[in-house]
Amino acid sequence: MLTTDLVRVRRRGGRIETPPLRAAEKQRLLGAAERYVAAARAGVGDTRAAFEAACDDVPHHPTDYRLVRGLRKLVEDRCSFEARDDVDPISLRRSVFGRAAAGRRALGDAEPFDADSVIAAAAAELDLQGADVRDALFADLRENHVLTSFDAIGGSALVAAYETAQKQAVLLRAVRVVVTLQRPEPRGLRLFFRRLKFHRLLYVATRLPDGACRIEIDGPFSLFRSVTTYGLQLALLLPILDACGPGWELDADVLWGPQRQPATYRLEGEPAAEPVREEVRLPAEVARLRDRFRQMETPWTVEVAHELLDLPGVGLCVPDLAFTHRDTGHRVYFEVLGYWSREAVWRRVDLVEAGLPQPIVFAVSSRLRVSEEVLDEELPGRLYVYKGAMSARAVKERLDASLAQARR
Repeated sequence: MLTTDLVRVRRRGGRIETPPLRAAEKQRLLGAAERYVAAARAGVGDTRAAFEAACDDVPHHPTDYRLVRGLRKLVEDRCSFEARDDVDPISLRRSVFGRAAAGRRALGDAEPFDADSVIAAAAAELDLQGADVRDALFADLRENHVLTSFDAIGGSALVAAYETAQKQAVLLRAVRVVVTLQRPEPRGLRLFFRRLKFHRLLYVATRLPDGACRIEIDGPFSLFRSVTTYGLQLALLLPILDACGPGWELDADVLWGPQRQPATYRLEGEPAAEPVREEVRLPAEVARLRDRFRQMETPWTVEVAHELLDLPGVGLCVPDLAFTHRDTGHRVYFEVLGYWSREAVWRRVDLVEAGLPQPIVFAVSSRLRVSEEVLDEELPGRLYVYKGAMSARAVKERLDASLAQARR
C-alpha cells in the first residue's frame, strides 16, 4: 500500500483528484517498473542492502521521482525478507568480540592484531567457515536480511497496480464513503456485500427508486475507528467495484495533508471485462458457527446465504447464513452484527419493524448493550445477544422459536 507522500494529488478548491498517468509518463514508468521487477527477481537469496542498491541504480526522469518511488514501494511490498536462521548473530558476536578483546589484552606494545585468527577460532568453535562468520556477524541488522521470495508481477501490471494504489491511499484518509452502483448485477452485488462483511466495514445499504444501490460506508477517520486496520480493509474493497455491474460512483469525504484538511474525492468506474467468479470466505467466527452447527444432530441444514433481503424504501439486509428445516422447508436467515455498532443494530430493528417479511436472526455481541427484547416476539425477526463466541445450541433455540411462531 502507498503512503500519502507517494500519492500524486491535484487540489481544486475543496476537492482532490488523483490524475491518471499520461501516455508518456506511463511509457517511462513501464521501463522503470520492469527494472525494479528484474532487481527483485535477481535479488532472491541476496541481502536487502544489495537489492536496495540495485533499485537505486534504476534510472528515471527527474519529474517522475514521486512516481518511481511509488513503484519501488509496491515492489518492496511484494518481497519477503528474513534474517538468517542458521546462526545466532548475538552469540556469534559475543564469541568473536570476546576473543578479540582477550587477544588484544595479550598483545605486546609492538605486536599486530591478527583479526583473521580470531575469526578462524570462532568459526572452528561454531563449526562454520570463516567467510560465513564474517557474513553472519551482523545478519540480524535490517540491511543484512535476506530476500527469500518475491511475489512476481509484470511491469505493465505493476504500473496498473500503482494507479489503483494511489486511489486506495486516498481512501485510507476517508471519514465517509458513499458508493452508488447504478445497475448492480446480483452476483456482483452479493460479492460486494460479502467483501464488506468480510472486511468488517460498517455500512448502510439502500435501494434507490431507479434500481440503483446506494451504500454508505464509515471511513477509517470516523469517530472511534482503528485508522490503520480499518482503512486498509476499506482500500482493499476498491478493486471489486468494477465487478458489480454497469457503472459505479464513489464519493468520499477525506482528511488530507499534514493538517488533515477536509476535502472531497470522487471516482467513477465501468463494468469489468470479465464476469465476476470470485467467492469471498465467510468471516472466521461465522464459519466456526456454521461448522459447529453441522456437527449437531438437528432437523436444520445450514448453508451460506446468497439472497439479499430488500424492503423497498427502507433498506437492504445481507444475511451470512441460511437455515432450512428439513421437514417443513421453513427458512430462517442469520446475520452476524458482532461488535459493529449500536446504530447498525437499530437499523436492523427498524427494518424488521417496517415489514421485512423473511424470518431472520441478528447475532449481536453483549458489548453493544442491546436487549433481545427490543424486537417483539410476534415479528419475524429476533435478536441473539451472545458473550464471547456464538453458541450453535443457542442459535438452534431461536430457529425452533421461529418455526413455532410460523406454525401458529
